Amino acid sequence: MQDSILVSVHRGTGAGIIVNGQVFLGHNRNVGEIGHIQIDPLGEQCQCGNFGCLETVAANPAIVKRVRTLIEQGYESTLALKEHITIEDVCSHALNGDELAKQSLVRVGNQLGKAIAITINLFNPQKVIIAGDITMAKDILFPAIRRNVENQSLTTFHSDLHCCLRDRQAANHGCFRDDQESDAQRRFVTKTT
Repeated sequence: MQDSILVSVHRGTGAGIIVNGQVFLGHNRNVGEIGHIQIDPLGEQCQCGNFGCLETVAANPAIVKRVRTLIEQGYESTLALKEHITIEDVCSHALNGDELAKQSLVRVGNQLGKAIAITINLFNPQKVIIAGDITMAKDILFPAIRRNVENQSLTTFHSDLHCCLRDRQAANHGCFRDDQESDAQRRFVTKTT
């Protein structure tokens, strides 16, 4: 595809952008700092100095920190039994019904979806690829992202937009997971007539 955006959620949150089949680099050969889009002006301070950047919510350390904080505040979770919590733990517990872990990932999906909607409105890509450990919980994450993209990006930009998740297993094999999902699952919105 000629125009696509890769959103990567790991220790930070970044994006790679391809426009007309070429990697978009910008003036100083650095671009795609989606993690520094402000999503909550009253949010936590980011390492960049700003407050409420996406990265303060949708990055592995931020997700784990929030879960730990909520457990310390007395919220119930099966994760409370773990001495050291990882992002993999949050995802697996969410998939196994832990409500705290699940709602934490829904929150990430909502905020990630808002930032992705902004990039869709700016670049009108044909495809958005989401990568990172959080894709382990795609059944929780993806609907939240989709809902926000549908509500906050232009319909003409997202109506035929393909979205796929790239997980660690797919990355290790150099393939994308979207070939295993139906056409409707790959799109944010199925085309209506």
